[in-house]
Amino acid sequence: MPQQYSIYKPRFGTGFYGGKFLPFHQGHLNCIFRAAAQCEKLNVVLMHHGPEELEFFAWEQEDAPSGDKAPCFPKRYLTPEYRELALRHELQPFENIEVISYDCREADERAQREGKHPWYYECEDMVNLMGHFDAAFSSEEAYSRAFREFYPWSEAVLLDPERKDVPISGTDLRAMPLSRAYVHLPRSYQVLLNKSVLITGTESCGKSNLVRKLAAFFATTFTEEYGKLVCEEYNVNSPGIGLYNGFLFGQKSLEQKACEHANRVYFCDTDALVTAYYARMFEKSELPLAYAIAQESHYDMVLYVEPTVPWVDDGYRCFGSPEQRSQGDSLLKSLYDKAGIVYHVLNGTYEENYRQAIKLTESLLDA
Repeated sequence: MPQQYSIYKPRFGTGFYGGKFLPFHQGHLNCIFRAAAQCEKLNVVLMHHGPEELEFFAWEQEDAPSGDKAPCFPKRYLTPEYRELALRHELQPFENIEVISYDCREADERAQREGKHPWYYECEDMVNLMGHFDAAFSSEEAYSRAFREFYPWSEAVLLDPERKDVPISGTDLRAMPLSRAYVHLPRSYQVLLNKSVLITGTESCGKSNLVRKLAAFFATTFTEEYGKLVCEEYNVNSPGIGLYNGFLFGQKSLEQKACEHANRVYFCDTDALVTAYYARMFEKSELPLAYAIAQESHYDMVLYVEPTVPWVDDGYRCFGSPEQRSQGDSLLKSLYDKAGIVYHVLNGTYEENYRQAIKLTESLLDA
């Protein structure tokens, strides 16, 4: 006879799991999944701009004594917008989980004016948003006590109160540099925080090899030079100005994919201004779209490699004389200067440029 299985139904119809998610971390994600497994529907509420959050954002690290300025989680990545995007993206695949964004300020200000518990009107609003839910989930006993007071019809359920499943807290993470906190964040949050390093310069300055080495050292992703890939397909040094706008879109597409799969940082081989530079050098043409894209491309760091290593003829390069290399270097730098893009110059040997690039990238990861 076929084996008979017990069919388990969720304990609760609807559930509520709320928090600041400051930041949204793997401990939150674990509790959300555990709660969702017990409910037909779970409402996850991002409760932002509460008193603790406002106090946190009001304090500036620069106000601290000089000895207390150790790197910590950058506040610009803790905004409600970042937290909501990460929650929505991470939880979107799960049909019984709904994310709700709730601004606490009005309810908290009203409660303060009337001398009531800080949660008095927040909890009232939760009921207005969701109705009478069957379970209120949290990881702290203090929250459960408040839930039993404000939601007497609902069961208060504690999840991993001793943080044995995931031994981390938002307080811990806010005190960490981003490079240490990163591993404790869900993937959707990590993608939002991945940093970009552009490696740029004229032909045969060593930038493509440097990009590959840096990506291997940091165990992450990189982009190749899209225009060069197309030129190699056609076996020409330039396929005509008509294809150059396509280079621009192809390059940005590669960057987006690199960001999605990166580990903290990804490295970009050339950008829109390099494409504009080659349009001038090979086709004697301007490329207006390149300048527009450059203005909207906000790399976290730009490393400019000067032509201080030997020129190598790979069959596609054309400007190898010392005069041509110097003139090309001046032209490309002028494009960055005109666009107002700040860059670090690498002007040593292959090894010196590699070591300096590592040092600069490591400093970026905690910025």
